[in-house]
Amino acid sequence: MSPQPTYFISHGGGPWPWMPDQARGYAPLAASLKAMPASLPSPPKAILMVSAHWEAPVFTVQSTPQPGMIYDYSGFPASTYQINYAAPGAPTVAARVHALLSQAGIASAQDAQRGFDHGTYAPLAVMVPQADIPVLQLSLQQGLDPEAHLAAGRALRPLRDEGILFV
Repeated sequence: MSPQPTYFISHGGGPWPWMPDQARGYAPLAASLKAMPASLPSPPKAILMVSAHWEAPVFTVQSTPQPGMIYDYSGFPASTYQINYAAPGAPTVAARVHALLSQAGIASAQDAQRGFDHGTYAPLAVMVPQADIPVLQLSLQQGLDPEAHLAAGRALRPLRDEGILFV
């Protein structure tokens, strides 16, 4: 099996996929997100979203089996505070993330309460609208030290060979 790729994407502005007037301005982003699944070497076993909307003292991985929603934006229509992206979580993959980071000497934690933020559900609603692939988020580490993040990426590299897509 070929390793899954790693994507660095824009998640767009707030809940744009649910706002038709705004969504028209995001047509190129929507087209690229819709095309991603067909470009993968195989369907991913899970998607690990590294969220720009979550910073923690140590790398923290979302480990809940059924993540709720975080509406981390303001000033949008009331309907956008009812969005539900119902992808299952991936607690087994979260445990593997935690173990790989620990084995590399990188402090990490698991969070069994955290829901999906819009940096996850906005692009995935376009990329995987059926929400049938398990999803988990990984925080950035506070301070945003590039070397720490590169080390975490190297530690997590084996997951790509295990069918985990990094976004």
